Amino acid sequence: MHQYEIQEDRKVIIDWLRRLGIEFHTSFVVVNPEISDHPIAYANEAFFEMTGYNEEEVIGRNGKFLHGTKTDANIGSQIREATASAQPGIFEIVNYRKDGTPFWNEITVQPLAFPEKSLRYILMLQRDISDRRRAETLIDLQKETYKGIEKGHMLGVLLQNICETAESFFLDDSRCTVLLVDEAKRFQVGAAKSMPEEFTVGMRGLEVAADMSPCGAAYLSQQPVIVEDAEQDALLSGQQDVLDRFGIKAIWSVPIFNGKEEAIGTFGIYFPVIYKPSRKDLVFMEEIASIVSLAVKFSRQQEEILRLAYIDEESGLPNRHYFRTELKELLKDGKEGFVAFISADEFIKISDQYGHRAGNDLCRELGRRLVLAGGAGEKMVARFSDSRLSLYSTIPLTLAPEFLEDILSSLREPISIGEMDLFLTVKVGVAIVTPAQQNAEELVRCADSALSKAKERTGEAVCYFENEQDELMMRDLRVANALTVALKRKEISVFLQPKVALESRDILGFEALARWKSPELGDISPAIFIPAAEKNGKIRQLEQHVIEQVLSWLKKRQEQELELRQVAINISAEHFFHHSFVPHLVDETKKFGVDPKWIQLEITERIGVVDIDTAGTVFDQLKKYGFATSIDDFGTGYSSLSYLQKLPVEEIKIDRSFVSNMEEQGTRAVIRTIIQLADNLGLRAVAEGVETEEDRTQLLEMGCTIAQGFLFHRPMPIDEAHLL
Repeated sequence: MHQYEIQEDRKVIIDWLRRLGIEFHTSFVVVNPEISDHPIAYANEAFFEMTGYNEEEVIGRNGKFLHGTKTDANIGSQIREATASAQPGIFEIVNYRKDGTPFWNEITVQPLAFPEKSLRYILMLQRDISDRRRAETLIDLQKETYKGIEKGHMLGVLLQNICETAESFFLDDSRCTVLLVDEAKRFQVGAAKSMPEEFTVGMRGLEVAADMSPCGAAYLSQQPVIVEDAEQDALLSGQQDVLDRFGIKAIWSVPIFNGKEEAIGTFGIYFPVIYKPSRKDLVFMEEIASIVSLAVKFSRQQEEILRLAYIDEESGLPNRHYFRTELKELLKDGKEGFVAFISADEFIKISDQYGHRAGNDLCRELGRRLVLAGGAGEKMVARFSDSRLSLYSTIPLTLAPEFLEDILSSLREPISIGEMDLFLTVKVGVAIVTPAQQNAEELVRCADSALSKAKERTGEAVCYFENEQDELMMRDLRVANALTVALKRKEISVFLQPKVALESRDILGFEALARWKSPELGDISPAIFIPAAEKNGKIRQLEQHVIEQVLSWLKKRQEQELELRQVAINISAEHFFHHSFVPHLVDETKKFGVDPKWIQLEITERIGVVDIDTAGTVFDQLKKYGFATSIDDFGTGYSSLSYLQKLPVEEIKIDRSFVSNMEEQGTRAVIRTIIQLADNLGLRAVAEGVETEEDRTQLLEMGCTIAQGFLFHRPMPIDEAHLL
């Protein structure tokens, strides 16, 4: 095809598009993709109305003339790629009108092909979606503000985010502010980061006046105040130097209302050019002001909640939450110092005799004296619990003893409670802050431990946390950490100790005992690792591990057609009351094919004190499925005949502490009573810790028929028990 024919065809197509544009009211442009710069070949009247440009300013130019500071360059690149590859797509991008106003433009790229004439064009439909984007932004901004409040962000941060979001919808270099008005009717700057520091300083504390600024006028009139031309407006006469210095040519301001429709401040926008708002602009500003109002309201509520969370209402002193939080922050400075816990022996007596208010008054007065005592140096005092005050000081360690003596001296003066002047016996526990000990929780723990030690002494006492004490606690911590790994590696083994008939010494059953030999720590006593498991929430996992090993052993004997004997397994109260306890037991016995009657659950008698009704329900479930039950350590302080009668158990075990002291007449009387009680209730009585023939003879004389102890068998590995 000759060049002149192509040009003629282009004219025909463009003329056709022009006629289409007259009828088609949606803004659009036609781009020629065959030229490298993708110039606009045609734009309709609706496009000119939307952008403010005319035909001479648009035709032949690349669409990038609509781009500006707020335009996303990545989206612009995507549009160019779609144009070059003739791929349809929909894009949302910030474009600029001729007057510099940004707007959100939805551009739909649609290729136009005329294969019979070998011509290609790209139709770009344009739609102003600023209203939709503003609405979406307001919703998102409200959500962000709520989340910020919940996370504890400062009000100033929230308000600044609101201002910056609003600025994105107005002219480049537009600046937003939030000015709040305090009870004295003076401005306080809520957010003004875009403004010069001089503006912030000048506005802070300025008395609100209707004739000084649009913001003051908007607040007092409770109406929007619009200054389109700051140079010509009477409201700003005499302030031209300031306006020029800040580059302000127009100011719009709307009041911010609280829930009672009372003005609490203003939201303002400052423009670098003379500028008039549209109705939609004012509506948008009022919506922004509403979000500011929400932020102020809920942030102040959050501040009140935090105040309640960090202040002990009864004494007015900071509370333990404040102390822990601030201590963590203060320790970041790396200074020397100490944490101390202070308690008065007389607190409980004063509270009992004069009432709880007197105890609060006592703590308030002690707190006041602690704040005043000790001279200079960073110091923090709080009420850590009812009777304990906590103190943190950054005084150099060499001066700590003198400092503490000054504190004690201030507390030796009598305190007036009611009509009496009382002298207090003060106990102090101290944990030193060192380069090696900067952990807030550890320091609190150490100071509390030292206070406990001080309370063991008579009279006034100050105790420092000692390293030996720390070693014992660290050992427990190491055990707790190693136990987690041990359970995963199945390092916990099971030993069995036979229960025998006292008369014949025949083996009647076994008690399963957990044993642990750690590769790192060596043999760990059950007296150490079982309490550690209970403290660290691992006891249920440990006991389930024991149950699994016992069932595996019983299954092995069953498969080899060896005699089966009942095995007792100790169960903690935490495990016993857990909702999965019985279902897990039932599932495990089914899995190993072992009859539940060969499993006996030994429960400490403390469960009767925890929740007798729930305990009865669990025992009934165990009995229903065929499990045997026993009350362990009977008679060690929690015994109750009434609860024993309610629980469907078959056995009670006489604690070894009684058996080992049978030479005492009173102890023998207790054992005899337990045996008779068991007989009367139709229960078996089993004596633990039988180590001598004399023990065996006395127990037989008292009517006990079953026992376990070193006299008969020591605990043995489960594989050795397999041979019995």
